[in-house]
Amino acid sequence: MVSEKQTESKRKMPNKKGQHSPEERQRMVRSDRTREGGFTLIEVVLVVILVGIMAAVAIPRFPTFPKTGAVATKLTRDIRYAKELADRVQTMCGVYFIDSSSYRVFQDNDTSTAAIDPITGKGFVVTLSGKFSGVTLSQSFAGNTLKFNALGTPLDGSDTPLAAASTITVSGTGGNRTVTVEPNTGKVSQS
Repeated sequence: MVSEKQTESKRKMPNKKGQHSPEERQRMVRSDRTREGGFTLIEVVLVVILVGIMAAVAIPRFPTFPKTGAVATKLTRDIRYAKELADRVQTMCGVYFIDSSSYRVFQDNDTSTAAIDPITGKGFVVTLSGKFSGVTLSQSFAGNTLKFNALGTPLDGSDTPLAAASTITVSGTGGNRTVTVEPNTGKVSQS
């Protein structure tokens, strides 16, 4: 009688012509299909190269106007601060536009003296230079001044309440942003 070991070793051995039995061939095909899955080194390298090419093409296509957006956001916050300052100190406060690339927040109705910046502790003057160079501001307030009285009502430089919504346009490479000040309420928003 032939033992199991002998039968198994006999199955693994090719016959005299160098061919495997049909059972052995089927077992070998089945074992090829059940190999563990994975990625070859070439597949991984190709994917990394394709991702690199896609990133190189996509990155330059991002918008180039974050500077104007950042300036519009800062200006919006600074105008809101001037309004809150007027309410807190119960005097006329506001923003004086020195030129198209700088402005100062003032208090006590003195447009020539900057209020104290609560963050830096220095005069509250903003100049659009350095990372904000190339960005300009345009507005049409009388006397280049936007004021707020103690009640938060927005006024122009001649102390006349705003009759309609007034805008400040922030311009730069890649697009424009608009900061709007509403009459009566002094609500400040940007778009």
